[in-house]
Order: sequence, then structure tokens, then C-alpha cells
Amino acid sequence: MSKKTILVTGGCRSGKSRYALSLSQRFKGKKIFLATAQALDEEMRERIEIHKKERGKDWTAIEEPLDPVSALKREGRREGLLIVDCLTLWICNLMMAGWDRESILKRVHELVSECQRAHCSVALITNEVGAGIVPENKLGRDFRDIAGEANQLAAQSFDEVTLMVSGIPVAVKRPGEEAAPAVDAGKSPHEFTETKKQGLYEAIYKRRDVRHFTSRAVDPAALGKILHAAHHAGSVGFMQPWNFIVIDDPETKRKVKKNFQAANSAAALNYQGDRKKLYGSLKLEGIVEAPINICVTCDSSRLGPHVLGRDTIRETDVYSVCCAIQNLWLAARAEGLAVGWLSILSREQLKRDLEIPDRVTPVAYLCIGHTEDFYEKPMLETRGWETRLPLSALIYYNKWNGSPGSFSVALPD
Repeated sequence: MSKKTILVTGGCRSGKSRYALSLSQRFKGKKIFLATAQALDEEMRERIEIHKKERGKDWTAIEEPLDPVSALKREGRREGLLIVDCLTLWICNLMMAGWDRESILKRVHELVSECQRAHCSVALITNEVGAGIVPENKLGRDFRDIAGEANQLAAQSFDEVTLMVSGIPVAVKRPGEEAAPAVDAGKSPHEFTETKKQGLYEAIYKRRDVRHFTSRAVDPAALGKILHAAHHAGSVGFMQPWNFIVIDDPETKRKVKKNFQAANSAAALNYQGDRKKLYGSLKLEGIVEAPINICVTCDSSRLGPHVLGRDTIRETDVYSVCCAIQNLWLAARAEGLAVGWLSILSREQLKRDLEIPDRVTPVAYLCIGHTEDFYEKPMLETRGWETRLPLSALIYYNKWNGSPGSFSVALPD
């Protein structure tokens, strides 16, 4: 059976752990039990020992009360079943350690994402905490609210959701079904789920211009998905002016690198002193190292001389290609692939080397491959070349340098 993510929820003593253990009959491979419980008193120690005896010797037990995400990364690489018991107890541990709501939910997002990335099937056990009385103190109410949000995040993302009622499993969500989104009068019916939104923003904020690549080959199927995403960018008049020249030939790469070296030497003349030294220390290309290079072009003649929406601003065809490049870049980041945009080139030499027709313009030359690590911040920011400008200084209202009136943008922290 192919790998699955399964959420097992229900009240206390409803049979959740026993049901999760029974799932091992559906999956081949290693059996791992990842426990978040802490034996802080004698009663809890007895409970833990009872659970160990119920599992038997076929299970490998790992105790991780605060960082099950790292344990899942280590242990989820092989075929089998990994049970995380349990989500709500982990949240309780984090709250007792002083974590706030936002930090906890961020870690829950990471746990859910890691469950989906794991090579094994994952069963995540959690308690349904919203069906009882309202807790009498703030800490209890905070726990209920955080656990409820965490349960919704997991339920939206997992393949299956099973509710345990007095020892009887009730299917809430089956494979291939979308869980019905929670109704919120303040939200648009077209919003993504919180998990999907988190994935989108993560791709945006973790996108980097990378120059260091490993020799690991690029999966053709992954590259196909990335180009498919690029091809679904918006374009003026739906003209789709892009083409993608996929380059894996070493000799062609060497020609492009020679082009870069000449252009880079000329660019270095623009700087003096420490700035020149810093420029010379920057790695600005990965042409030969990257397994795949892609030249993204713009064919301004596509669809003829009159394209809907392009008569007055002719450059919108190039802007459309840039939209495709951004789609490509974000999709690559989601697939774990690094992209570097090489702009220090002679465009005319590039056209000659790649035999690009006169009517077609190269817009971007991209190096694509795997990398050992993505930069925490953009490389030029880390190296001190430039700093990120404050967004608040870049937003005007109603006119250039205009101040806000009755409406102003609420920026995130």
C-alpha cells in the first residue's frame, strides 16, 4: 500500500492509540512509535509502561517531548508506519516550556509538512478538546484554542481522518476527499486552507537566488512540473510569449560561462576600493556546476502585431515572461530545487551561442539544481552588499508620496 497520512482523533480513553497500532497491519516495513509523553510522576510512568507492553517488541520507541519534528525527519526516511502520540500532549509540553501561540502553531505547520514529506506512512494521534466544558482558567482556554487550531490544520492536510467514539472508529475523511473548511464569516469562501496558505508563503519567503550546486541530477518529472507551473503564469492577451531552452550540454554551458567571464570583468570596472574587493569575492554564477540551465525567452511576435492589452504598453510581453519565471522559481523551491538567475551576460552573444532567432529576446538565464543548503537570507544581504528596504517606506496612497487617509495597509510583524 502507498504511504498515507492518517489523523486519529477522539476523546480521552476512546481507543485512539489502540486503533493507531492496528494500522500497522496495513503497511509493510519498520514500526516506529514516537511518544511525546513525559514521565513527570508515578502515574504517568505506569501509563507509559502499559503502552509499551501493548505495543510489543516489534515497535521501536522514541521519546521526544519537545521536538518530534526533528525525530520525524530522522526516522521517516524508510518504508513503514510511524505513529506520533500525541499532538495535544506535545502542545501542552511546549506551553509549559513557555512557547506562545504563534510559535507553537508554526511548529505544528512544520510537523504537518514533515508528515507529508516522510517516506513512511504517518499516523498522528490527537485529542478532540472542544466538546467539553469551557475551561475555568486562561491557560486551559489557551490550550483548548491552540489544540483546536492545530487539529484543524492536520485534518485539512492529512489523507484520512478517523474519529474514535467509545472504541469504534468513524471515518471523517477518506483518501481523496477534501475536508470541509471551517465556516468563518470574516473570511472569503475562496481562501486557501491555513496549511495551503502557509505552504505558499513559505515558498515565497524561502526562495533564494542560489549559486552553489551539487552534482545530484535533476529529476525530469520534477522539472516538468516546474515548467508546467511556469506555463500557467498570467500573460497579456493570453499571448504566452515564453519559450524554455533546457540546457544540459557541457559544451554549451562552457560557451555561456565564457560569455559571463567577459561580462563580469567589464562589470567589475564599475567598482572601486572595498566595494570592488567585495564584488570580486561574490560567487555570481553556477553555470557548469548546475545540472540544468534554462534560458527563458520572449517572442514578441507571437499572436501577431496586435495583442489584446498590449497596444499602449508594448513591454507587457516581457512582464508576462517575468511572471512565468517567478512561477518557475517558486515551484522549484517547493520541489527542493535551487535556482540562480544569471544576468551578467552579453545578450547578443547568448543569442548567437543558443541560435535564438532575431525576433526572440532572452529574458533570463537560469541555473537549476540541488544545493547543500538554502541561504537563511539573500546572499547579497548576508554579505553586506545591500540591506532589505522597509516595506512601510515603499507604500504610498492615492498619489506619489501620498499619505494614508481612512484606509491604511496593516503590515505583518
